[in-house]
Amino acid sequence: MPQSTTSRTTILTVSALFIALTAVCSWISVPVPGTAVPINLATFAVILTGTILGSRQGAFTMLVFLLLGAAGLPVFHGFTGGLGILTGPTGGFLAGYVTLAAVTGLYRKFHRPSAVLFALLCLAGETILYALGVLWFMHLSGSGIAAAVAACVLPFLPGDLLKCALAWIITGRLRRILNI
Repeated sequence: MPQSTTSRTTILTVSALFIALTAVCSWISVPVPGTAVPINLATFAVILTGTILGSRQGAFTMLVFLLLGAAGLPVFHGFTGGLGILTGPTGGFLAGYVTLAAVTGLYRKFHRPSAVLFALLCLAGETILYALGVLWFMHLSGSGIAAAVAACVLPFLPGDLLKCALAWIITGRLRRILNI
């Protein structure tokens, strides 16, 4: 985000709002039978964080979100917080929020970004998030790759496609409203 057109106060305020949005979207969760990883709306908020704030500030904002959760604030799914959540079955996915925001934040670097570019960045960011989550889940559970993908990826793909599409629609509108 260029400093010449956007004040530091605005950037910090918008970052704080995205931390709050991510927390609220995390609280809206549905348990998935057979896995400790719930379906929630958090990745939608993370994608918006990246596309609105840019790669660097978006990643930093998600890092602050994780630090708040690690400190015990109930910002994670089911109003939970603490290091136990970050080191538990969802820890790899939570760590992936930083990368997802960084990758989708590359969208801001393009003067005339397109829906195809947006989709590709979402796909790349979500792929990295899933890889981190699956690897961590495998480490904790001792399960193989097929079982981990079946439990931690396949049930989430349709929802993540919808979240990316919704984020595409809202990103354009938010950028105009926020003028950043």
